[in-house]
Amino acid sequence: MSDTDEVRGRVRRLLLSGDNILKNRDASGRERALARYHEALALAREAGITELEPIIAVRLADAEAADAG
Repeated sequence: MSDTDEVRGRVRRLLLSGDNILKNRDASGRERALARYHEALALAREAGITELEPIIAVRLADAEAADAG
C-alpha cells in the first residue's frame, strides 16, 4: 500500500467518523465532527490529494451551516 493510499484511508475514516458523529449526536457533537473534517482536509492537502478537497469542503460547509442554524 502506498503512502497516498494510506492517507486516503485516514481521510476516509475521518470523514466517516465526522458523518457518524453528526448523524448520531445532538448539536454538541458538531465541534468534534468539524475537527475531524478539518483534520481530513489538512491531511489531504499535505499529501497533495487535491481531488478530495471539494468533498471535504462540502461536509465542512454543511456542518458549519447546521451549527449556525
